[in-house]
Amino acid sequence: MKRQFVKALLGGLFLAAGLAQAQDVVRIGTLSDYPPFEYKDATGQLKGMEIELGNAMCKHMQAKCEYVTMDFDALIPALKAKKIDAVLAQMSITAERKKAVDFTDLFTLAPVQYVAKVGSGINEDPATLRGKTVGVYSGSNSETYFKKRLPKAKSGVATKSYPNQDAIWLDLEAGRLNTTLTDTTVAYEWLEKTGKAKGFDFAGKPVNDVEIFGEGTGIAVRKGDPLKARFNAAIKKVLTDGTFAAENKKVFPFSIAPASK
Repeated sequence: MKRQFVKALLGGLFLAAGLAQAQDVVRIGTLSDYPPFEYKDATGQLKGMEIELGNAMCKHMQAKCEYVTMDFDALIPALKAKKIDAVLAQMSITAERKKAVDFTDLFTLAPVQYVAKVGSGINEDPATLRGKTVGVYSGSNSETYFKKRLPKAKSGVATKSYPNQDAIWLDLEAGRLNTTLTDTTVAYEWLEKTGKAKGFDFAGKPVNDVEIFGEGTGIAVRKGDPLKARFNAAIKKVLTDGTFAAENKKVFPFSIAPASK
C-alpha cells in the first residue's frame, strides 16, 4: 500500500514537472518610461496598464511572460533578430510597420495631439508651428509625421528627437521646446500630474493621419508567427471579460478600447 502511494506521489510530481516544462515562455519587448502604460516604480518593478493586461493575456494563453525593456526604436529590430517574441508597447499599426512585422487585432485606440503652453496659438494646423520647435519621441510615428509631412525645409518647423517622453516633458517645461506631438493618453497622464499646474494643456484637436498614425495599437510578432493567433484570442478575452475595462478605469476617465465588431 505504501509503495503504491509513493509511486502515485512520484507520478504526480513528474506530471507537474512535465507540465511546468511544457509551459512556454513568451519574451515581450516593452518600455520602462511610458506611463501610464509602462513604467518602473520606486522599487524598480515594471508596472503599468499594458503590463497588467499583458499578464492577464499570458495567463489566458497559459504562457510565462518575461518582459524585456528597451528603447522604442530598438523593439522591431529585436523582434526580427529573435531576441524577443512580441512587442507590447503602444505600437501603432501602420502600413510601414506591417512590412516588417505582423500585428494582432486592434488592442487600444491611440490618437495623437499637441501639448503646449495655454495661449501659445499652436493647434493641429501646421501653419501655427512655423518657426517653432517640436519635441518627438525617437522612432515614433510623430517623428515620421514630421519627416514625411512637415520637413523643416518646406514647413519651417524644427523638430528635436528624444530617447524617451520624460525628457521631452522636462524640456517643454524649461522652455527649450514650444510643443510636443504625442499620444493623447500619455499626454493626459502628464497634464493631470504636472502639466496643467504649470500652464500647459492640449493644443488643438487630435491630428488625423491614418497613413502615418494608424487606427490604433496592436501587439507585434514576427511574420507568420502562430503567436499572433494566440494573442488575438487573449485580446478578445480581456476585452470581453471586464479585465480591460477595469485596468482602463484605473488610469483614464475615458475608454481607449477599440469599438466592438
